[in-house]
Amino acid sequence: MSSITFNQQTKLEYRNIQFFGLDSQQKVTSSYVVVIGLGGVGSHAASMLLRSGVGKLLLVGFDQVSYSSLNRHAIATRADVGIPKAECLKKHFSSNFPKCQVDAEVLLYDVSSEEEILSGNPDFVLDCIDNIDIKVSS
Repeated sequence: MSSITFNQQTKLEYRNIQFFGLDSQQKVTSSYVVVIGLGGVGSHAASMLLRSGVGKLLLVGFDQVSYSSLNRHAIATRADVGIPKAECLKKHFSSNFPKCQVDAEVLLYDVSSEEEILSGNPDFVLDCIDNIDIKVSS
C-alpha cells in the first residue's frame, strides 16, 4: 500500500482500499451508476454510492423536496423544500464529492424517458421508485 498517493479522494476511499484492495476500489471509482427515484431509499443509496467512491452518478427523479419527505430524505433540509430532489442532491453531492461527476435529470421514469436515461451505458441502475403504479407500467 505504500505506493498509493494519498490525495483527497484516496483519503475518502482509504477504508475501502484497506478492505477490498486498490484494484477493486478502482473498479468502483470507474463505475457509472444511475439512481432512479430519489426519496427515502434513493437519496440514501446515492449518498452511500458516493461515499464508496463511485466515479459517475446520474440522479433521476421528478418530484420536489416537501416538508413531509424531510424525515426520510438523506440530505434535504427545510431550505430545500420546493426544489427538485435531483437538483437538491446534485448540489449537495457536487460540493462534498467534487471528484465524482454528478448529473441530475428532473423527469419521471417511464417508457418514453427510458432510452434517454439509460443512453450513457451505465454499469448499474438502481430502481428506487416508490410508486408501484409507475414501477409496474415501466
